[in-house]
Amino acid sequence: MKKLSVTKLKAKADKLFSEYIRRRYAEHDGTVGCFTCGAVKHWKQQQAGHFASRRHLSTRWDYENVQVQCQSCNIWNQGQQWKFGVYLDEKYGEGKAEELMIKSKQLNKMTRGDYELLIEEIQDKLKEVG
Repeated sequence: MKKLSVTKLKAKADKLFSEYIRRRYAEHDGTVGCFTCGAVKHWKQQQAGHFASRRHLSTRWDYENVQVQCQSCNIWNQGQQWKFGVYLDEKYGEGKAEELMIKSKQLNKMTRGDYELLIEEIQDKLKEVG
């Protein structure tokens, strides 16, 4: 069996992680609210919004940095970053938003093995949410 390229492993991790983020708080009927505006839609219609930009590998797959967002908040309103930060501090404790911004600036070089482990971890979490 041919090994996936690192680029394809990264894309697979992104896809699985996005699904997990959108499903982890979903109700039995599949609906989940946007973290920043509260708009309730089926998890398949929501997005995985990043507080610290996804270009930073150190927070790209961070379970606190990434929350469910509707397309309006995530894309058209640039992630509602200020509100996102306020809500992160409310949910995880004062200073969480600042902590994530600092963490996002740390260099994180990932190997093929790192991606493979990350994918396994996310697949396990997906099994937990059904």
